[in-house]
Amino acid sequence: MLLEQNLTFSRYAVSGTDASVLSEIYNPDTQICIWNPQFSQDVLEYALTLRQGAGNLSLRQVIAPLELSEYLASALPNSEARPVFINEIQTIAEMFAYLFELERIGFRMGVLENAMCPKFHTDKVPCRLVATLKGKGTEWLNQSQTLSWRQDKTYEPAWESLEPGQIALLKGEGWFENEGQGLVHRSPSAGPDDWRLFLSIDFAN
Repeated sequence: MLLEQNLTFSRYAVSGTDASVLSEIYNPDTQICIWNPQFSQDVLEYALTLRQGAGNLSLRQVIAPLELSEYLASALPNSEARPVFINEIQTIAEMFAYLFELERIGFRMGVLENAMCPKFHTDKVPCRLVATLKGKGTEWLNQSQTLSWRQDKTYEPAWESLEPGQIALLKGEGWFENEGQGLVHRSPSAGPDDWRLFLSIDFAN
């Protein structure tokens, strides 16, 4: 199937069911790419156990993608579903590194019971991968909403939300010739009864 047949939204925000949609981030007009993978039930069920089994899980590591599976195996609680979960995360990390020709990545995954970044903002990075494997997804502004926000940052416009399990690339202010145009987004609300399992991958410094 041609990539164009899987694309939705405008060129500002592109979405698709095939992982190749992520390469659209290189389009100068595109600020967010959203991939809709089909995670197995094992992956989703394992995500639900991480708060129960590991408390407030918080993993941060600058690492080569090929070393990630070993790192996760040593950090995550054992389960029959753990190898499947790790394989999915490893694949996502390798895709990110391949797309941007990175030897190392900044990996972060953790259980969140509050909003990390509750105010709308842009990131001072070239590009960041985000995914919420359990709980509410990242909230972001489309092109028209962004224009309203940039005119009056005290104004809170309507917003879009990533769905749990969606994987998104957010273009930042550090992308070449993208200063002042990065994707505006924020963390959703969260709490002990409404926690999130959040994954992000960055360029390693």
